[in-house]
Amino acid sequence: MNCKCFLACLTVALVLSVVPTLPAVLAQEAAPLPIAIVNMDRVFKTYPPLLEKLAPIKEAAQELAKKEQLRAVEIETLVAKIRMAQPGSPEQQRMQQQAAELQGELQQLSQKERGELQQREAAIFLDLYRQMEDEVRKYAQAKGIKLVLRQQDSSLDAQQSVVEILKSLNRGIIYEDGLDITDEMLKALDARNAAGATKP
Repeated sequence: MNCKCFLACLTVALVLSVVPTLPAVLAQEAAPLPIAIVNMDRVFKTYPPLLEKLAPIKEAAQELAKKEQLRAVEIETLVAKIRMAQPGSPEQQRMQQQAAELQGELQQLSQKERGELQQREAAIFLDLYRQMEDEVRKYAQAKGIKLVLRQQDSSLDAQQSVVEILKSLNRGIIYEDGLDITDEMLKALDARNAAGATKP
């Protein structure tokens, strides 16, 4: 009987030595996942250095819109004159040709200038995104984060456009608590820009 008791105690001792203790199991479960998120929509909408770089492009886009509006008024005025001219007359044909030329010039102007503005804007966004990627990589490596996801600004406000509602419904992150490192990344970008400004 003592042998059975001894074997039972030995088995229990072995099992307890192999199986982790309850506090250790709970500590493992409580360890945060090495995941973080960055809200790039917020960065793109609120980061002052980015907004400063984009301001001249927005102004140029507004100027272009004014030019397009003036040309459109010119064309409308000419079309009104064409309607009042004698049908088939040389004057009406001349004005029709002139209207077609003005319309073509307007389209070329719009396409060329809007394309240039879009390229400038894309270059600015790409530069910021590359800087952000670099800062996220440094931060993640320093903090042991293995995955950083991009979060979108979105809400389920019924007053939004259908496009915004669909964007909200298709967002990749539905809920997060304490994973957002956007503020830290904005501070890192500020420090990076300050360091770049002091270099000769």
